[in-house]
Order: sequence, then C-alpha cells, then structure tokens
Amino acid sequence: MRGQPPPGKAILQRRNHMKFDFVQFVSKDSVMTLTGKNKLEVMEQLISRATDLTKLDRDVIFRLVWKREQMMTTGVGGQLALPHIRINDIVRPFVIVGVCENPIADYQGQDDQPVRVIVFTVAPDEDQESYLQLLSSISRRLRNPELISELIGSVGNTVKILEILQRGDA
Repeated sequence: MRGQPPPGKAILQRRNHMKFDFVQFVSKDSVMTLTGKNKLEVMEQLISRATDLTKLDRDVIFRLVWKREQMMTTGVGGQLALPHIRINDIVRPFVIVGVCENPIADYQGQDDQPVRVIVFTVAPDEDQESYLQLLSSISRRLRNPELISELIGSVGNTVKILEILQRGDA
C-alpha cells in the first residue's frame, strides 16, 4: 500500500507528535543487573538479552555492536554508556537498561571514568529521525548524575530500577 508506513513506523510517527521518551520501550524484561567485570562480559550479557527479546541472530547483533564500538566508544561519560545499533529485521526499538554490579573500567568512557549504567538500543534501520529522537531521549534523561547514582544504588533490584526510570521526574 503506497503511502502507508509499515506498522512499526506508524507507531513511531504517532509518538513523534508528543514528547519522545525511551522509557516506553523499557519493560521488566529489558532491565537487568550486569555481573560482568569488563566491557566484553557486560556486552555479552546485553547481547544475549537483546537476542532473546528481538529474536534476531546473536552473531548479527554481536558483529553490529562491535563494529559500532570500533568506530567510537559509546561510553558517553558520567558512568553512562549508550551502545546502539540499527537493523532491518525489526519493526520497533528495543531498549535494554543494564546496571553494572562492578565498575567497568575498560569501557573507555569519554571522561575516562568507569561505566556503571548501560542503555543498549536495537532499533529499526528505516526511520533515522525516530532513531535520533530515541537516542536523544536516553541521553537527555540519563545525563542527570543524581538519577545515575540512584540507578547504581538499586543494582540487583530490577523492579526498583524500572520504577526509577518510569517516574515522571527521572
């Protein structure tokens, strides 16, 4: 049907008219405690969860993630990392929020500080504007040091982490 966006794109377009918020793509299944001690270990945990949630091929996700990391670190500073990939085979974004039990010193954050909160986004490749709005929403909400501290303080309690993210003031 010419002129009709694919179903996932229509949902994103409708949401564009309101304030875009990444939390709408976060569920109890996409919040996790990361137990790895280095970047590879925590990324492996995130990739495994992304594979489960998206039903995409694990090797494809793995290759895309590391290709993106080789271009430039996704450690944005303030103990936060925002790895993100785009892929053709999904109709809506998946956002996984991981809080690390251990500071990830080898993540190569832009401020050279260890990473403790990682928000991993797997998004459809077709809608650049919605993708950028999604990433902007994550960055905007999580550039708050008090919020990051609260998330880290809740490590191990995924229900509490989800509640923190869903609060209107977060």
